[in-house]
Amino acid sequence: MIEAEKSFVIGAPIDSVWDYVRDIGKWASLLPGCRECAIIDEHNSRWTIKVGAGGLVKTVNVLVCVEKWDGPERVNFTYKLESEPVVGGGCYIASKAGPQATDVRLQLRVEGSGPMAPMWEAVCKPLFNPLAGAFTEKLKTEIEQYVGVPALPDADNSGSGSVMAVVVRWLRKLWLAVAGGNQSQSLRSQELLANKDKVMSEQNKQVVLKFINAMGSSDGATAATCLAQDAFTLAKGFGKFAGIRRYDTIVGTIDAFKQLVPTGLRPDIKSVTAESDRVVVEFEGNATTCDGKPYNNQYCMVFTLADGKIKQVNEYFCTILAEDVLWPLIEKMADAIPQS
Repeated sequence: MIEAEKSFVIGAPIDSVWDYVRDIGKWASLLPGCRECAIIDEHNSRWTIKVGAGGLVKTVNVLVCVEKWDGPERVNFTYKLESEPVVGGGCYIASKAGPQATDVRLQLRVEGSGPMAPMWEAVCKPLFNPLAGAFTEKLKTEIEQYVGVPALPDADNSGSGSVMAVVVRWLRKLWLAVAGGNQSQSLRSQELLANKDKVMSEQNKQVVLKFINAMGSSDGATAATCLAQDAFTLAKGFGKFAGIRRYDTIVGTIDAFKQLVPTGLRPDIKSVTAESDRVVVEFEGNATTCDGKPYNNQYCMVFTLADGKIKQVNEYFCTILAEDVLWPLIEKMADAIPQS
């Protein structure tokens, strides 16, 4: 929590000062960038503040609650930002200093919460006292003008040290820190997610290529290390090879291909697209069957992975070619198996 306290003398009677202070809209008008002060009820109001710095513009709604109207001596208030984890409060304390003078103490505090709190404190702490000083100076000037006290020449009204310039610079620096911090944090999060996704995509791609190479060389044991226990393949189409095959059948079929295709499929990878848990591979076979016929099918396989293992494979290939070349061999092998 950051606190500040300022004391000053207003050259006006305490009752005249109170006529100004008891209007919360006049307080809002002192804050640079305040576009609207919507009065909710006697104690509550919503201030709409637009803060801009460079290309960054942010509109903030501040809920202000006057917890105690005790004029002409005291006002207690709290506030909170609707869109940021920031709250605060303070009090206005006045006492009569003479027929035409009022002593005023203004106490202010601000407190952030959540992961951004350290940044809020780091940015606000060196600037909060100058802001409080600028605000009280503006309050004194406005009240004295309100009651008709002649304004004194401003020794520093045009340069960078003017009241309004101090306040505007503080708001800009604060907004740049918060918005820039949020933006940097968001960008870092996006970069981390992108890098994580990139690493996952590459790892899944290697698993899939390992599986295809094992399948192409009829190495069921290696292929099994790439599969989840509940994995299945879905051969698309309507022919004899279409349908679902579960883990045991997948591994068994890969081993059985040693007899059907002694050369192996010898896959020629044409393209690999990996995106997070999804990998798509296009490849062509260059095989010779056990009876000497060429078997050069074309494939597109869509893999879905989880935890580094293949969960599902959607297979697309020429089922007509497979039935013409491979199915007769499968039937011949089946006929050769002794019937019990």
